[in-house]
Amino acid sequence: MNIGKTLRSVRIKNGISKNELCAKTGLNKGYVYRLENDLISPTVVTLEKIAGALGETLSNIVQIAENENTALYPDIEASPAPWGKTAEDHRDDTDKNITS
Repeated sequence: MNIGKTLRSVRIKNGISKNELCAKTGLNKGYVYRLENDLISPTVVTLEKIAGALGETLSNIVQIAENENTALYPDIEASPAPWGKTAEDHRDDTDKNITS
């Protein structure tokens, strides 16, 4: 999940500049830059602060990030692995080995 890229897209969609976000959250521009470029990972407290400044809830931000990730890799579960099995088949085999 690329939470930083999600935060940037939500910020832009909501018409909030980096300067405004920094003013609302007390974060510095360097931190926001590194965060939006997924160079660092924020704490949950920081995520809540940013989500509030963007007019969103933390759960909504996470859901958007998950949806963006799914949109990038929509067929990852269904696509066959190089050895001819899907990820689901592999999990089934692993489960069988654990329970055997």
